[in-house]
Amino acid sequence: MPHVIRKPGVLGGTSLAVFLAGVHFVNDAITAMLGALLPTLQVRFGLGPALLAVLVAVYSISSSVTQPFFGAMAEDRSLRVVGAAGVLMASLFLSLIGVAPALAAVFALLIVGGMGAAALHPVGTAVAGGPTVPNRTLGVGLFTAGGMAGFALGPVLILSVVSAFGVEVTPWLMVPGVLFAVLVFLLLPDWEPHGRRPLRTLFRFRLLRGPIGGLTLATSLASLAFMTFTSSMPLWLVREHGVAADAGLLGWTLAVFSLAAGLGALLGGVLAPRVGRRPVLIGSLAAAPVPLIAIVTLEPGGVPYFLAAALAGALLYVGSPITVVIAQDLAPGEPASAAGMVLGVSAAVAGALYAALGWLQQAAGLGVGMVTGFVLAVPAALVALMVLRRHPQAGR
Repeated sequence: MPHVIRKPGVLGGTSLAVFLAGVHFVNDAITAMLGALLPTLQVRFGLGPALLAVLVAVYSISSSVTQPFFGAMAEDRSLRVVGAAGVLMASLFLSLIGVAPALAAVFALLIVGGMGAAALHPVGTAVAGGPTVPNRTLGVGLFTAGGMAGFALGPVLILSVVSAFGVEVTPWLMVPGVLFAVLVFLLLPDWEPHGRRPLRTLFRFRLLRGPIGGLTLATSLASLAFMTFTSSMPLWLVREHGVAADAGLLGWTLAVFSLAAGLGALLGGVLAPRVGRRPVLIGSLAAAPVPLIAIVTLEPGGVPYFLAAALAGALLYVGSPITVVIAQDLAPGEPASAAGMVLGVSAAVAGALYAALGWLQQAAGLGVGMVTGFVLAVPAALVALMVLRRHPQAGR
């Protein structure tokens, strides 16, 4: 049955949407730790492209495949508890990557911190796209934009701190996340539409057998294109253009790309009710490879370079809130679980595919691997088109 809010919490309406965007900002700022420190970790532990890709894949899988589980747990038990615990875990463990004494410790921190980051996303999208929100696509778009802004500014902040004080001070970056975890527990609404299911039944993978499975596949391919940029672009700049591993250009490249992605999510929320979900989602994905491929041919740091990065980020994320709302419409009684499938399982698949892409980068060259990842946005558009043709009401 559809969700009904049982405990409305302190915030509501616009204030709740703004608060959720702020929480997502802080959460995703700390999750940018790995991308910002990849070149540093490469030097410290002497890692090659394949092992660096494995690091990215491990974090991606831990922060994604568990999202359906946390979404169902939040539906059955408590949105507040699951959301607050997630923000707390992500902040505590990911902030310690900079001082990890061994590669094994880095892997452990990524796994536990990634699971924390996973918990917030299905909770946040369920509330932001809830039944009382007038424009659900815009609500999810605002939540998404907050996260992308955090992911964008996170590398700039982290690299600035590391450049000024050294990598050993990164644990201090946990403080905002700890404070917001407390606020999530105190302010977020709650609902309990289901009876409590046993933990073993909370993985709602049966949802993947229907149209949500197709949406998850499309999102996986789009996420791989996004992940290819955020994880491979810093390495490309360092290796092919001689940029320093802690140079500001690395952070600003990721910042422009991710900020534009957040604006793209907001744009999708505005355009979908006016133009239609289907043309906005399909058109943006099909066009995304053009600026993505153009980036590797442009001189880093110039105006065309940053314009291409901004356009690429926006196009890849215009359809993100649309996909989440479509999934929630197709599973109205399990919106957090459905969002967890589309957001979480897709990121896990993208992480596994990126590990394979790392071997391609090592065998055929970093540039070949990057372009391969970028062009996968086109089949993502085709898969989404097939799903919406079979369920045309969801694409309106």
